[in-house]
Amino acid sequence: MALAAAVALAVLAGVEARLPGDLAVTGAVQDWPLPGEPFADVLRLLSGTEVVAAIGAVLAVIAWLAGRRRPALALAAGLAVMVLLQFLVKEIVDRPRPDAGLVELRAGFTSPSFPSGHTMSPTYLYGFLASAALASSLSAVLRAGLAVVAALFLLLGGLANVYLGVHWTSDVIGGYLWALAVLIPTVRMAFPNRP
Repeated sequence: MALAAAVALAVLAGVEARLPGDLAVTGAVQDWPLPGEPFADVLRLLSGTEVVAAIGAVLAVIAWLAGRRRPALALAAGLAVMVLLQFLVKEIVDRPRPDAGLVELRAGFTSPSFPSGHTMSPTYLYGFLASAALASSLSAVLRAGLAVVAALFLLLGGLANVYLGVHWTSDVIGGYLWALAVLIPTVRMAFPNRP
């Protein structure tokens, strides 16, 4: 289902430079006092594909060395698929970034707009880590707390990309959907005995 929705949104993004509601939502989010540029810049730094891939690779090695072979392999394989898929979808869709004549650009960028890599990458990694926490033997309170922290980070990161003017809302939603298309089968592979 996530894959079908991601493909459908990619087709729309490939046809239209922005979708209905993108401009209005961006204007509204850019008028908010929060998250503010410094905080949004930090979120963007922590959610870059290179940073996320490096963190994920280190965590996969640590999991492997700790004897958690299946989750380590699943995490690493998902990272590789996510990075490749992100590049391919961006190049195929080739959607332009928001125009400085329409929004206030508060950060730089180097690739096409759809999907938001700064949303897709952390959604995969931190979604995987939240799933690992939920599948662990940690206390229920700690598992729930880790999942909530991951969800808040991902929500704020998506908003930061719109706030900084580097992505339309539909790019961010596309990032979430494409990440879920990779995350769901990866989590099932990593934790087959969990519901």
